[in-house]
Amino acid sequence: MTLKNSLLISFAAITLFAAAAEAYIVPGGSRPGPAPIPDVGPGFPGDFGPGGDFGPAPIPAPGYPGDDFGSGGGYGRQERKVIYLNRRVNNETLHLRQLAGIGENYRGYVVESVEAEFRSSGYNTEVILLTDGRREESVYSPQGSVLLRPQYRAVLGEDIRTLQLEIRGNAQLESVTVNLREQDSYNPPGRPERTIDVPLYVNRRLYGNDRLDLGMYLDMNRYRGYRIQAIEIDANAVYNVALMDLLINGFNQGQTIQVDRYGRRQTVYPQNAVIGQSASSIVLYTRGDLDVRGVTLKLSRR
Repeated sequence: MTLKNSLLISFAAITLFAAAAEAYIVPGGSRPGPAPIPDVGPGFPGDFGPGGDFGPAPIPAPGYPGDDFGSGGGYGRQERKVIYLNRRVNNETLHLRQLAGIGENYRGYVVESVEAEFRSSGYNTEVILLTDGRREESVYSPQGSVLLRPQYRAVLGEDIRTLQLEIRGNAQLESVTVNLREQDSYNPPGRPERTIDVPLYVNRRLYGNDRLDLGMYLDMNRYRGYRIQAIEIDANAVYNVALMDLLINGFNQGQTIQVDRYGRRQTVYPQNAVIGQSASSIVLYTRGDLDVRGVTLKLSRR
């Protein structure tokens, strides 16, 4: 190879190298490379998303009774316990908790209803829902699907312990379903205490200096441990004016109530009245003739 050819090859190589290098030279600085991947780090307590303690944002918890928020529509977790029988029963009492496997782990669940599926039944056959041996609701000559509900609050382990279905007569019973709902155990800060209304079906006329024992109209065992938030009395005087005093365990609750002929609902707010403890006696004393049409107790769990 001549000297001239060697010089030409060397010059071509230098020119090519310079052109390649010039492609990466940008006036004022270097061409930016790919965007760096952000370092999310370990995250901080309470963070959501990548790097946070909790990952993706959580699904809202079920709502509470009376709430407009939450995804639960105001109810706790619901569960259906189905008992398959497919046999004829004759004057028999079914112990539903044992048959459905509703043990102590269901303490605090509310019995919302019991649904029984009948293929046929005899004439005048009666089906009765019982809680702790107490009659709740009944149906005569059942056919098809029958829904029975407790008349009052029925919380397992608190209000009731046993749940039974009594069949008086004969019937072809296919299945029984117990519908349960878990109680809400969490009260957000500032949330008012939930109450239940317990109506006492009193329809009495009282004369002169009279006495009405409200405990005779209330199942004390069922509501033992409930706090009385208020007592509403629906009454009117027979003539002009009558007077009422409400005493709990012998202590007067508030001032004497004056009732006129037109009548209106009177409300008494007892102090520290817990049924079965500081409220084992609830008595209404009256002076003058008056009609007591009804009494409602507003109760709450302590």
